[in-house]
Amino acid sequence: MLSLRIQQLGNVTIVHCIGRIAFPDARGLRVALLQQLRTRMLILDLADTVAIDAGGLGSLVALRGWAQQTNRTLKLMNITPRVEQLLQLTELASLFEVCSAEEILDLLCRAIHQDESSRLQPMLEVANAGEHRSDERTH
Repeated sequence: MLSLRIQQLGNVTIVHCIGRIAFPDARGLRVALLQQLRTRMLILDLADTVAIDAGGLGSLVALRGWAQQTNRTLKLMNITPRVEQLLQLTELASLFEVCSAEEILDLLCRAIHQDESSRLQPMLEVANAGEHRSDERTH
């Protein structure tokens, strides 16, 4: 079974793949990525991917083709040794771009910043609402 967690970081979408990228669940991965219309860069986080079957490989190759046709970038991140070995054995490793350590660090910084901003947003809204009410009383 495959579970997906999608995280938006500006113009980058990270799709965390948890479980097996296998038929028939691999189709759900394709659907999820095809719905990311505003994203220029799609990153598949494979840290929690335990296996990929032929259907999953087919989906990854199809997604790579779609990304190229639509001028998007598709990258893989946190490839496990098992998945890396599979990509090498099937001679598909060279098709996929892998996130560098620097890119991963940048994404982590963005995620932390976004998380902090989302926690501050409600406080700012409350503060702004209070200021707005006091402005109304003075006029």
